[in-house]
Amino acid sequence: MALILFVSEQYIKQYTPIGNLVQWDEIEPTTHLVQDSFIQDILGSNFYTYLQLAYSAQTLNNNEIELMNRIKPAEAYRVAEQSLTFINFQIKNKGVMTQNGDYSAPADLDQFKYVRSELTNRAEFYTKRLSNYLSDNYTLFPQYITNNNTDMQPNKAGYNGGGLAFWF
Repeated sequence: MALILFVSEQYIKQYTPIGNLVQWDEIEPTTHLVQDSFIQDILGSNFYTYLQLAYSAQTLNNNEIELMNRIKPAEAYRVAEQSLTFINFQIKNKGVMTQNGDYSAPADLDQFKYVRSELTNRAEFYTKRLSNYLSDNYTLFPQYITNNNTDMQPNKAGYNGGGLAFWF
C-alpha cells in the first residue's frame, strides 16, 4: 500500500515555522519518514493502516476525526524538527553541501541547535497529547487495541519514551 500522508504541504507550512519558500520536495521525504516511523510507532501498524485507508476514502468517524486533529500537529512539528538539518544541508555528489541564498545568512551551530530544540519541544508536546488522548480513549478505537500480529504494536510510551502511564 502506498503511504497516504495525514498532513499536507499546506498544513505543515501553515502550522509550523517552515516557510512558504521551502520547496515541498525538500520536506516531503521527511514527511513520509515521520509518519511511517513516529506516527506508526504510536498507533501500531494495524490501526495505522486502518486510519490511512479510512483517511484516504474519507470515511473517518467523528472519534477518528478528533484523533486526526491530534495526529496532525504531532506529525507536522516532528516533520519540521526532522527536516531542519536537510533543508540547510544536502548530500550532493561532492559531499555534504550547505544551502545559501543571496540575501540570507546561515545560522551558527548554537542558533541551529536552539531552533531544533524548540521544534523538538513542540513535537514532544503534541506527541504526548496524542498519546494521552489514546490512553484515555482507547475503547473508541477497536483497531488500536486489536493485536493481529502486524509489523508494529502500539508504543504506549510514544516514540521517545516519556514514562506515560498506559492501560493494557
